[in-house]
Amino acid sequence: MDRVISLLAALVGLIALGGALLVQINGETQRQQLAADMAQLKLQIGLMSPQSASEITAATQLQPPAAQVAAKEDDGTTEALAALQSRIAVLERTTQNQAVDLEAAKSALAAAPVAPAVAGETQVAALEAPAAADTPAAVTADGPTTDCIPLGTRFMAAAGDSFPICKTKAVVKVSDVSDGTVTVNGPGMVVAGAVGNLNEKGCEVMVFSADISGYAEMRVSCK
Repeated sequence: MDRVISLLAALVGLIALGGALLVQINGETQRQQLAADMAQLKLQIGLMSPQSASEITAATQLQPPAAQVAAKEDDGTTEALAALQSRIAVLERTTQNQAVDLEAAKSALAAAPVAPAVAGETQVAALEAPAAADTPAAVTADGPTTDCIPLGTRFMAAAGDSFPICKTKAVVKVSDVSDGTVTVNGPGMVVAGAVGNLNEKGCEVMVFSADISGYAEMRVSCK
């Protein structure tokens, strides 16, 4: 009986020793495999030169972002901005020309003799008529003196505008403004740079400019 127990104890010891050896061999195999993988990875990293890395980075940077690609798609905004800038430039030039004409008119009026004021009437220096020899036939005493356009003064007009001309019976009624042409009651369609005769005797309207924005620059003169 004691002999059998001794044999069983020896057998158990052998089984435990075999299990320990198996675990050790397994762990050693895994460590060797891990070391080989790490060595292979280090070799691949070493083969990548700095020049190759920089080329990859440069190629990545050359790719346009989605925002830049989207910006290249022309949706008409550029043309609209260009048209707006052109219109602003035209208005600036017109304002400058009107300022020059106004200063010239003021200088001429300052040099002209001023008639004495009549009781009960408002004297408007800006609307003083020139000497009798130079007074146009269309000038009349009962013509408007306020809310009107003086003769020889440039002004801007749009479709539907109606401007009486000071000291005359002439009225400029604009029915349409298009690119390069203006339609005025009386002369009809007048192209930019041309002159049209108004209904009032001896008065004509000169069109300086007209564009698709709907505004035209004009001037009325009478003989």
